[in-house]
Amino acid sequence: METHFHDLRILCENRRSCREYKQDPIPQDAVKKIISIASLSPYAGGRKNWGIIELSDKGQIKALASAIEEEVMEVASSMEKATAEMFKKYALSFNFFSEAPLLLIPYFRVTPVMKILLGDSVKESQLKWERDNSVKSISCVSMLILLAAESLGLGACYMTGPLIAEKRVSEIVQIPPGREAGAIIPIGYPLKTLK
Repeated sequence: METHFHDLRILCENRRSCREYKQDPIPQDAVKKIISIASLSPYAGGRKNWGIIELSDKGQIKALASAIEEEVMEVASSMEKATAEMFKKYALSFNFFSEAPLLLIPYFRVTPVMKILLGDSVKESQLKWERDNSVKSISCVSMLILLAAESLGLGACYMTGPLIAEKRVSEIVQIPPGREAGAIIPIGYPLKTLK
């Protein structure tokens, strides 16, 4: 058992967020392996109310980047000039996924159990708690994606900044109705050694 712990520790220590990728395509076998590991994730309520969209189409990836950039500009337009410039500079990091050959987009569904059980007497805090459970659970799925990618010699990065345009992201990648994107995870062979 100590060997398993040691192997896991090395995998976790070696994992770094990768933001620059070679353009080599990712073999479908590797994608299947990553998703098979992600499917082992724990999830709130014991239900698999989530899925993963694979995206390698450069046109769709470019459309995602454009939608996010438009949303950033729209948000910035409501800020004072100096604040808007800081925000736009910060938000430049929301689009580096566009250089990756593959995106994995985990998505989730919030099951309205509290609304069903409590009807009109449900409190906003209870609905928030229920949604937070789904967000935290999809984060577990995402972590397993990152570790699986690392185990295969692939670079990856957990990105939630792009979800500033979550509605547009969902439309472009055709996330099923009633579901929400939980992250965008670019995956590829690292352009350089990660330290």
